[in-house]
Amino acid sequence: MLTIGKFSAPLAAKTNGFSRPPSEVSESGPAVRDSVELTPAVPSGVPNPQRPLSDPKQRDWRDDVIYFAMTDRFQDSDPSNNFGVDKSNIHAWHGGDIQGLIEKADYVRETGATALWLTPPMAGQDTFVDTDGYHGYWPTDYHKVDKHLGDMDKFKEMVDVYHDKGMKVIVDIPLNHVAWEHPYWTDPNKADMFHHNGDVTDWNNDWQQENCSIFGLPDWAQENPETERYLMEVGKFWASTGIDGFRLDAVRSVPKEFWTKFNKEIHDVAGDDFLLLGEYYHGDATRLAPYQKDTGMDSLVDYPMYYRIKEAFAKGGSMREVANGMSWTNNTYLEPELMGIFADNHDTQRFLTEADGDRDRLKMALTFTMTANRLPTIYYGSEQAFTSDKTGWAETSRKDMEFDKDPDMHGYFQKLGAIRNDLEPLRRGELLEMWQDDQVYAFDRKSETGEAIVVFNNAEDDQTRRIPLRQESNIKEGTILKDLLSGETVAVKDGAIERGMKAKSASIFVPLEDASQRPKTA
Repeated sequence: MLTIGKFSAPLAAKTNGFSRPPSEVSESGPAVRDSVELTPAVPSGVPNPQRPLSDPKQRDWRDDVIYFAMTDRFQDSDPSNNFGVDKSNIHAWHGGDIQGLIEKADYVRETGATALWLTPPMAGQDTFVDTDGYHGYWPTDYHKVDKHLGDMDKFKEMVDVYHDKGMKVIVDIPLNHVAWEHPYWTDPNKADMFHHNGDVTDWNNDWQQENCSIFGLPDWAQENPETERYLMEVGKFWASTGIDGFRLDAVRSVPKEFWTKFNKEIHDVAGDDFLLLGEYYHGDATRLAPYQKDTGMDSLVDYPMYYRIKEAFAKGGSMREVANGMSWTNNTYLEPELMGIFADNHDTQRFLTEADGDRDRLKMALTFTMTANRLPTIYYGSEQAFTSDKTGWAETSRKDMEFDKDPDMHGYFQKLGAIRNDLEPLRRGELLEMWQDDQVYAFDRKSETGEAIVVFNNAEDDQTRRIPLRQESNIKEGTILKDLLSGETVAVKDGAIERGMKAKSASIFVPLEDASQRPKTA
């Protein structure tokens, strides 16, 4: 399991077999790993920036930002694999492929992301009834890349390209279920490898979650030794392709005993720095926490905070929901710094839709995900102000990517990415609450190398607050603080900052002082 103690040392020992040497140059552009530091695409305005390592094999996961791309909907760059494509049908294949991920690697990096999470690339069932398997969660052959996306050679090329550009790669892998056309499901001699208990009818019933089928999909019986061995081998196979981590689908629907074994074996073969990020779709942090604490799973998708982000930032609810949620989860999770925080994803409505199109609210939510003590996870298109249609399941959150849809929002997110990249306290610092009420939330991100103060005004009108510094703060009386987002300044007076805040706005304050003598980030 990844632990903060292990993060303090370089992680160069693991190569996973397919990484190119730092000096090599990929066909899509020059390598970045000859430089020591990761340089953002746009200026951050941070005085004396303290940047993370450029080599993805050495960089601490706390220094990363994950960009989640649904491959079929991201970029269609290879028309030769456009089998059955119908871009007018949201339920059909749209032609996005691994070559598209390669061609858009610079775009991903320039958003401020340092890791790509892609949907399952395994060969899957083409279609079922009126829906295609474009999403990748219906595997039929775990050991091949789906024909719509490319092949294994193209996949390994993509991994190399992203590594050369200083980014990690995370593969989504479904181990709870397979497609109806998987050869084991159709083989009567393999019947015991699956459960045969019908569909889940009560989503709050833990036994049904682990032993029944999700929407009729064949459900693996992980307690069967033959099933366990097979799925272990699948995990090791993909871990050997040069990638840097897994996003583990439907964690709740698989017994903890399996995850404990799986996580240990994957870390044994791929290294302690191989990220295991689980999806447990639930709003109760006490349900997620045992997986990080007891099974060796490094991280989980932070749904408990997602619901609070939606209610406060999107719906205009009380900021106490966010503040108290952070206090609760920070005291519940073993390593909150590794939990994947997000504002929307492929299984939810788009944040901007939940916010009724309010762009200022999206900017606040993106700022929070990039400044909280979490691992930011950004869903493709959020940086381009994508919306969904709020009809049925969240498939309209999976529209085709448009890379220049909203330059203003894209530029804002690039700025956030640059600030986080250059401001070590946002990546490594503890989160110390400074203020909370129904409209305003403020916290200090404090590390050994410095501090950053983040303030949100969630009200529909301007607000003014006098916010005392924390007793633990090293910011001195009279220090001038600059908001990196607006350029405005405020002075510390009588141990506090008094700040007039525009409606629905966020600020990231840093001291304007000589930080050249501060120690470098480890």
